[in-house]
Amino acid sequence: MMKVVTYNIQWGMGRDGQVDLARIARAVKDCDIICLQEVEMNWRRVEGADQVSALSALLPDHYVHFAPSVDVQDSQAKSGGARRQYGLLTFSRWPIASARVFPLPKYPIVGQLVDQSCLQELIVSVPGCPLRVYHTHINWISQRQRNLQIQEIMKIVADAPQQGGPVAGFGVPEQDYYDDWMAVGPEDLPDMPVPAIIFGDFNMRPNSPEYDLLVGEADAFYGRQSELHLFSDVMTVTGHAENFGKTHPDDNGTGYMRIDHILVTGHLVPKVKRAWIDDDADGSDHQPVYAEIDL
Repeated sequence: MMKVVTYNIQWGMGRDGQVDLARIARAVKDCDIICLQEVEMNWRRVEGADQVSALSALLPDHYVHFAPSVDVQDSQAKSGGARRQYGLLTFSRWPIASARVFPLPKYPIVGQLVDQSCLQELIVSVPGCPLRVYHTHINWISQRQRNLQIQEIMKIVADAPQQGGPVAGFGVPEQDYYDDWMAVGPEDLPDMPVPAIIFGDFNMRPNSPEYDLLVGEADAFYGRQSELHLFSDVMTVTGHAENFGKTHPDDNGTGYMRIDHILVTGHLVPKVKRAWIDDDADGSDHQPVYAEIDL
């Protein structure tokens, strides 16, 4: 049984106003795939600013890949100084065979700070069932831009098996490996599996148009179907109502809303056995979402 989690950690700032990465690690350490958003590298000039190294040390039994969605020069650093970054950090119990990062569409909004979003793609070597793992954190303020970003995500996910991995070598004679300019062998070219999981903070509720783009519109008579080429929500797959659960305070602070999601392609729907939200986790302004998948 594979246990997975998505958690927007708000750079470790908990409900008590304290930054404590150790409690983030305690909350997720038993998971096989861990997707964390809002992880920083030298973004704030504070002690422990390298959160990638700190979290990696707290989760030593996992492979790790960091995908900065924002990467800028530190304006106060001398020549060659450290860069300021924040973005997506993924841990895997199994080797990460390949990784890619895709920028997503972003347009300025008058009077608002708007940051870059990206999609992280990992091929995880799960024994007997290699998986595509996608991880994202999409626009928080504009539904139009969320729609554009999700449309781009769906194109990337659908086309990936046709494009292959970072380096493709279909039909290459064995003697042509190593000696060419790429200096790679067949073992360096992982397959691009069809089954996929996407994790992240989508800033969308289940009743939003963006949600429909990912999981398909609900039929008036038969409800929401699990279509093979789309994603399905692990919450509804396991019997929860679409309005079940809260993962973040709403905009006016009177309640909560579920905007953090784990979604699977139709190939994995029968394998999803359990999904839940940890309402007691206090390490961030978000609540982590978990799922168990029988692979």
